[in-house]
Amino acid sequence: MIKKFVLFALCALPVGLIAQDAKFGHINSQDVISLMPEVANIQKTVDEVGKQYEGEIMKMQEEYNAKVKEFQEKQDSMPEGIKKVRITEIQEIETRVNTFRQTAYQEIQKKQQDLFIPIRDKVTKAINDVAVEGKYTYIFDLGSQAVIYKSPTSNDITAAVKKKLALK
Repeated sequence: MIKKFVLFALCALPVGLIAQDAKFGHINSQDVISLMPEVANIQKTVDEVGKQYEGEIMKMQEEYNAKVKEFQEKQDSMPEGIKKVRITEIQEIETRVNTFRQTAYQEIQKKQQDLFIPIRDKVTKAINDVAVEGKYTYIFDLGSQAVIYKSPTSNDITAAVKKKLALK
């Protein structure tokens, strides 16, 4: 019995020593990113692209509305064959408008993601620099929704990262 206890103590000793050296920190990277001056420029660019798409969608919607109005006004006097062709035309325009609207949304999202890559890289580098300087073992991002528990002994490095990025 004593041999087992001594063996267990010898095995657990290195783990205990390693755990004492662990230093944990946390940050909310979304808070830091929201303070960066580049974010305003990104939002302005994304808004401009959105307005361009919106203008094109409005033109397509006007074409659709004109076709529908014309059809409604003349449908009573149209032969069945022409009526079917006009209905098909209207459905095709409606499909084009909806497809374009979805494509526009996806392209705007992609543009925004592409523009945010350098900002995320800059924040990640600052976090890594602070982690190395502070000799942290782990840094958890509270903005990622992946952290379930934050110990009171965990160090908040948000201020250090803001300082590294020259943010207020």
